[in-house]
Amino acid sequence: MTTDLSPTGARILDANENGMVGGHAAALARLEADGLVIPQRDEGGTHWMTEEGWAALDAWREAHPERSSAPDLPVIPPKLPGKQHDAIVTAAGRPDQRVPGRDDNDVYAAGEAWFRGPTLRAVQAAGYATTFGRYSSLYLTPEGRAYARQRGGMDVRRRRLVICACGNEKKPHPGFNEYGNVNAGYPAGELYTGQYHRSLRLAADALTDASLTRIMSARHGLVDLKRPLLPYDVTIGDERAVTPARLAEHAVSLGVHDADVIFLGGREYAELLRPAIPHLYAPLAGGMGEHRGLCKQAREDSALREAWWKTAAELHETQPAK
Repeated sequence: MTTDLSPTGARILDANENGMVGGHAAALARLEADGLVIPQRDEGGTHWMTEEGWAALDAWREAHPERSSAPDLPVIPPKLPGKQHDAIVTAAGRPDQRVPGRDDNDVYAAGEAWFRGPTLRAVQAAGYATTFGRYSSLYLTPEGRAYARQRGGMDVRRRRLVICACGNEKKPHPGFNEYGNVNAGYPAGELYTGQYHRSLRLAADALTDASLTRIMSARHGLVDLKRPLLPYDVTIGDERAVTPARLAEHAVSLGVHDADVIFLGGREYAELLRPAIPHLYAPLAGGMGEHRGLCKQAREDSALREAWWKTAAELHETQPAK
C-alpha cells in the first residue's frame, strides 16, 4: 500500500468504530479521494473504511507501534431519530446555534424550520442542547456540536459573541402620545448615534452575526439589538448604572461560558465586564481615535478578524468562565 496517511487521516482511521469514521470534512474528503473511505449519506455524513483503508491503517499502525489513541477524536455517537437529528443539524447551521422551537417567535414568524416540544426535550435529555439562565430557548452544547460534526458533517465551533460599548450620543426622546404615555423607544441597535459607537457596531457586523451582538449599556447591561430602549443619561459609576451582579446575570443568560467573546470599547467597560466574563478579549487599545482606526482595520482585514478570534478562543481555554 503506497498511500501515505496524513497525521489527521491516520487519527481518523485509528479512531474507527467497527469501520465507521467521522471527522473534519476536508480530512474525510482527502481519505475518500485516496479510496480509503466511502461516504454513507444516509448515516448523517459518516464514512465507512474500505479494504484499502484497513490496509493503510494496518501499515500505519505497524510503522507507529508507539501510537496512543487520539483523545480529540471521540467515539462516533449513535445517530439520533430523524427529527432529533434534524434539530441538531439545523441548530449547527445557525450562527447562534439555537435549536428552534414553536416559542421562538422570530424563527416561527420568519417561516424557518422549528421543532416540537417532544423533539426539544429529547435532544436536551441526550445532552446535545441546554438552556442558558432563566430563558427556555435551547442551544447546542459542546456535545451537540460534536454530534453535528460527526453525524452531520457540519463545520461548527463555539459561538462567537461580540459586545459593543454604548455611547453618549443618542436619538431624541420619542415624546408622549395623546394619552400622556411615553411613545415606544428605539431598538437598541438604532438608539446610539455617535460616530465612535457606529465604528464599533460596523466592526461587530464584520466579526459576527447580529444575533450574537450585544450592546453594553451603562444603564441596562447587556442588551439585544432589537430590545426597545428610551434615551438615558447614565454613565458607569452613576447611582443608576448597571451593577456587576446584574451583568453577571446577563452573562449567564447569554451562555458566555460556551462562547468566545470579543469586547469593543474602552477599558472602564471592559473591566466592569471581566468578572462576569473572565475570558473576555478586548483588542482595542489607545484612545477613541485609535479604537476607530482598529475597527476600520477589522472591517477590511479578514486576517485581523481571525487573529482576534484565535486569541479569544485561547483565552476561553485558559481563563474559562465559572
